Amino acid sequence: MPKMPSRKRKRRRPLLRSNRGARFSTPWKKLPKVFHTVENKASSFPHCGKKFSTPWKNRPEFSTLWKKVFHTVEKSAAPAIPAPPVPVLMGILNLTPDSFTDGGQFLDPAAAEEQAYKLAADGAHILDIGAESTRPGHELIPAAEELRRLLPVLDRLAGKLRIPISIDTSKPEVARAAFDRGATILNDVAALTRPGMLDFARAGHFPVILMHGIAHELPEEEAHPSAAIANWLTSHIAQIGISPERIVIDPGIGFGTTRPQDAAILADLDPLLELGLPVLIGLSRKRVVRHLYPDADRDQASAVLAHAAWRNGAAILRLHELQPLQQILAQKN
Repeated sequence: MPKMPSRKRKRRRPLLRSNRGARFSTPWKKLPKVFHTVENKASSFPHCGKKFSTPWKNRPEFSTLWKKVFHTVEKSAAPAIPAPPVPVLMGILNLTPDSFTDGGQFLDPAAAEEQAYKLAADGAHILDIGAESTRPGHELIPAAEELRRLLPVLDRLAGKLRIPISIDTSKPEVARAAFDRGATILNDVAALTRPGMLDFARAGHFPVILMHGIAHELPEEEAHPSAAIANWLTSHIAQIGISPERIVIDPGIGFGTTRPQDAAILADLDPLLELGLPVLIGLSRKRVVRHLYPDADRDQASAVLAHAAWRNGAAILRLHELQPLQQILAQKN
């Protein structure tokens, strides 16, 4: 993987700080709060119902996972935070006719339901469902069309899927309807910048994934993309008024970035990790995969790059297919 020339960077103050004064905070300690659905929601926020309310508490394997993943070993002598002991796996379910690799494949609600269960069986800890394509050059669709694709699938999964659902949307009306039907995580590619979404997020206590790349794009000549993205996220998080304990950050691989910039981000996650927030990496089947591994199977190459990102400190890996990564993890163990 190509490396960008190093330069001295001004050390950032983490958005979350540990009580031991580490180089940056201990987001692994903080994130159990993020991934426990808070039952005392604001009265204006849609309640998900008991059967969806606290999957982390109700499922012992999840409680164990979060204890292992989101807890920094305080006695570590290493100057930098090590990779989390296990990656959190987010399976992708696209309910779109025009996504860049699987458009139309899961438009039928029955096919989408089957894929959701497959991803869960393959080890997904979170299911990320989106009904609007965010491929390069995509056009926004009306909320009514997004809901037409989304709601039948959520209704099928209600009370059956045993992993949390993340809703991938930038529209508050779509997010509200999804939360009414059991979603517990908001994944917003526009980072709460579209009308009404920030108000929706402020009204609840759920986890929010903020992605760089649509609300703000890097200049093509930016030679230190990770630092530039970290600077923007720091400023944006300070402005939106959402508690850092609720936030996961995504550098937005492939969103307004060049392939060399994508490779540089993956090779140097430190500026993002220094914010003290969990980092999500979503590179599955994207152009950077073909750029770095032109002759390899796209899912296998995606798994190789995702594994490297996890070793570099990423906490959550978002992928279309999970089995290739599971095989790599098994081999490494």
